[in-house]
Amino acid sequence: MHIFGILCALGAGLFFGILAPTTKIAFNMGVSIGLAIILRYLVASLLIAPLIPFQKNLINTYQRNFFDFILITLGSIFLTTGLLMSVKFIDVSLAILIFCTYPILVLLFSIIVDKENISLGIKSLFLLTFLGLFFVLGPSFSNLNLIGVLSAIMASIGATTMIIVNQKMSNKSISPIAINIFINIFNSIFFFCILFLFFSIDFSITKTSFLIVLIPSFSYAIALFLQLLAIPKIGQSNTALFLYLEPVVAVLGAVILLKEVLNLYQLFGAIIVLSSLALATYLSEKSKNDFS
Repeated sequence: MHIFGILCALGAGLFFGILAPTTKIAFNMGVSIGLAIILRYLVASLLIAPLIPFQKNLINTYQRNFFDFILITLGSIFLTTGLLMSVKFIDVSLAILIFCTYPILVLLFSIIVDKENISLGIKSLFLLTFLGLFFVLGPSFSNLNLIGVLSAIMASIGATTMIIVNQKMSNKSISPIAINIFINIFNSIFFFCILFLFFSIDFSITKTSFLIVLIPSFSYAIALFLQLLAIPKIGQSNTALFLYLEPVVAVLGAVILLKEVLNLYQLFGAIIVLSSLALATYLSEKSKNDFS
């Protein structure tokens, strides 16, 4: 397994994990959900825009693979809207746990559809990591709501779709930058139109609040780019496994930034997840060395 790809996947998990606690801080300071969404995609678009002139045959690439680009972008829309709706109706911990079934969905797709040869050790690590995640999040099942559960499932399907389609596009040698440009510019326009047509966006925030909400915006842009880089290097199933770092970072971020208390069960779960990811890295490097 490519060490650069592993580092990109872990980096994506790290920056995706930063999103939740920093966004929560921004919300506590009066930033609206609509403004947070708009800034997320706008910042990502602005960061990737300088690279557009260096992309050869960009329009032609979009035309020849239009369905793939639309599918991966719809996946990102499902992910964003699904997560936001789920946490409105059910506990955040349960929403994240349901959402984080997407690595297992990617694994099943890789095995059943793509006929990918995945070792028993890696399959076991997927289940072990999800078990650790259960302890980390400590979800409550007392306040179940059908809309919230279905929304979290929608977000999981969206993340699964993005990873699977990205793998397909990387097989066609489509640049991660081209994918990034399309997703972020399309979503900027899409959410801008939806929010302004059907919702009101409150722009009356302080300078400090604006600077705080930029943190998750930049984190998202970096995380998405690293994820798109990782998949061509280590494949969809391995990328999905290493992205399990995201909820662990989110919980640790909540402890550090929001002064939430980390109990022994969460600490135990975090150790399981981090140990599983370390073991996955070791096994991948060992198999590569054995092969060479």
